[in-house]
Amino acid sequence: MARSVLIADGPAVPKDADLDPFWERARAAHSDLGDDHQVRSLGIDAETTETILEFIRAGTKVATFSLPWVMQANGFPEPAAGMPLLLTDYRGKPRMVVRLTDVRETTFGAIGPRETSLDGPPVQNPDVWIPLHREYWNGLLSNYGRSCTDDMPVLVEPFEFVYDEH
Repeated sequence: MARSVLIADGPAVPKDADLDPFWERARAAHSDLGDDHQVRSLGIDAETTETILEFIRAGTKVATFSLPWVMQANGFPEPAAGMPLLLTDYRGKPRMVVRLTDVRETTFGAIGPRETSLDGPPVQNPDVWIPLHREYWNGLLSNYGRSCTDDMPVLVEPFEFVYDEH
């Protein structure tokens, strides 16, 4: 099994002892998942991560956004359409699986309603999404000696909900 854990700078890194049984249950329910998958956590803290997971479950958040700069700095593999993502809560416990349906590269300055409408309801308006993500990504990027700029590459990663145990 090829598992890539793409978690850095905040959330707890999950334990294989938690991930393995969860992944096997997900595969038993969806045999088309295959073996390869990425593990990620979305959100800035435990509360926002729970909210994000609820939006995904409800179908109102249907994409995530990644920074190639952070992925490259950590040696994370690039995502691709069809890749399952095992999402954990902020404490590192596996919670659900989504599958990327597309991966598009754009720049931060080109983000508009087409992209932000894919995110959770509170941030679907670009007037909310852009400053929130600029502040969040500036905090994240400071660890790498970078800052959020209009020409910064951003991956837009639409996904489909696949599995959870709720």
